[in-house]
Amino acid sequence: MQPLVFLVVALLIWFFPLRIFRAKNAKLGGFDQRAWPRGRNLVLGLFDVARAWVGGDLLARSTGAFPTFGLDPGWGVGIFFAAVFAVALAVQSFAWRTEDYLFAPVGFVLGCVGALIEPLVLIIALPLGVGMALAIRAWSAGFIGAALGLSGVGLAVAQDWRLALLLGVALLTPVLLSVMAGRHLGSARK
Repeated sequence: MQPLVFLVVALLIWFFPLRIFRAKNAKLGGFDQRAWPRGRNLVLGLFDVARAWVGGDLLARSTGAFPTFGLDPGWGVGIFFAAVFAVALAVQSFAWRTEDYLFAPVGFVLGCVGALIEPLVLIIALPLGVGMALAIRAWSAGFIGAALGLSGVGLAVAQDWRLALLLGVALLTPVLLSVMAGRHLGSARK
């Protein structure tokens, strides 16, 4: 297949908010509920990881189909991946309109980053995101911790450190947009 076809299919996969098929009146499951998603929402969450991984793999195969913005090819590819990732995260985040909605893109992030970043970077950076989320009891803190871990660890050990750095910055998108929109950040409500 042509790189342009890979790019179009990857964008369709990434920009479709799968969470619109969630069970009616179901909660995502968060820190204040002390429960994980069940039933249809659990299946959607697992499928979300798989489809994000496939989209990321297709996006990585389409590197010849997008512009490098007149920059070094490493920076141009990283900027394009990060921009597409940031827009996809915004779509996934705002597809869920109830409490604890910032949990919605967690599976999507795992799939995307898993397909685009080296496994060693994930193994080191993932505990930072999970630990920060558990320590502060907020999904937004998990995104911030994962972004810092991805950027920092990527700079230290990744072969393509520019991509790791830019994807880490793009990972802050849901948190920044939710603050600007005045939305719930996933912390425990009282």
